Amino acid sequence: MQVGRLIYKGLAWIFLICIVVQVFIAGIATFSDPANWALHRTFAKIFALVPLVMFLLTFVGGIKGNDRWISLGLFLLMVFQFLTIQVFSSVTVLASFHPVIAMLLFWGAVTTVRTIP
Repeated sequence: MQVGRLIYKGLAWIFLICIVVQVFIAGIATFSDPANWALHRTFAKIFALVPLVMFLLTFVGGIKGNDRWISLGLFLLMVFQFLTIQVFSSVTVLASFHPVIAMLLFWGAVTTVRTIP
């Protein structure tokens, strides 16, 4: 049970760091070199499943309540994040949620790290 919690905590920190790095890469692509959009796309695929693994670890580690559901919510936000670009890119209003979701992912990641038992 403790191992599950320890892995969950480590993944929560990794996910938070990845969100910050991802936003930094987007900034580089926006303000410096548009070629970095490829890195932005690729890097997101590397850590996209981390919240799903965290959600599964809540059962192994005996983590209940909000901590369990926030990790599932983070995974669903990641799915919607991909959808805003891959499916809804031609619908401007929906595609515009991409940076908003990034802010929600950051907030959720910070909340997860702060409330880990």
